[in-house]
Amino acid sequence: MPFMAKIRRDDPFRSADQCEIHAMCRRIAAASEHCSFAGWRPDAGYLVYHFTTWAKARAMQHWIDRSGITHRPAPRLGRTPEEVAEEKRQALAWGMATGAVRDVVQAYRRARHAGDGELTAFNRACEVARALGRPNDQVQATAKALLDWARENHRRWFYRYEPPTPSVAKKSQPVGVSNEDIKDEGPPPRHSPMF
Repeated sequence: MPFMAKIRRDDPFRSADQCEIHAMCRRIAAASEHCSFAGWRPDAGYLVYHFTTWAKARAMQHWIDRSGITHRPAPRLGRTPEEVAEEKRQALAWGMATGAVRDVVQAYRRARHAGDGELTAFNRACEVARALGRPNDQVQATAKALLDWARENHRRWFYRYEPPTPSVAKKSQPVGVSNEDIKDEGPPPRHSPMF
């Protein structure tokens, strides 16, 4: 199929826009064939639509230019910072109003004290938040927001589970050895004693 129409676009289309383009290709191609793919080498940066006749390719190019589909916004991936901040604010308000902050943080601390890892302790905190009535789709964000708030405002609650800061100790050198001959071995291995 030698005849083509092009859309210059690097960003992906929203699914509704893709459906609209595909529907227009089917409408213009009618009973004949059409195909589309990303441009290669000379057409890099374009989406290319091939048709069997020049008239069909020209009709598609005319629709592309007239519809303004090239300049439509790309789909939004993920949440905006404002949405994340609002979600944290709502989680903290719920935790303070219901008194769930204490229970969620205690569940996390008890699991860590028992020797569980970070993820297992976080899952325990999520289970407590779910049991206290938080909806399933908000449980993880709520537990994370409450734990972050507790770490920020009550750091002493978590002192046993924080990694120790490496101490700066002077290394003694044997006589006759220069600083260039000594290789830095890095900080000592992390270690968290259980009391």
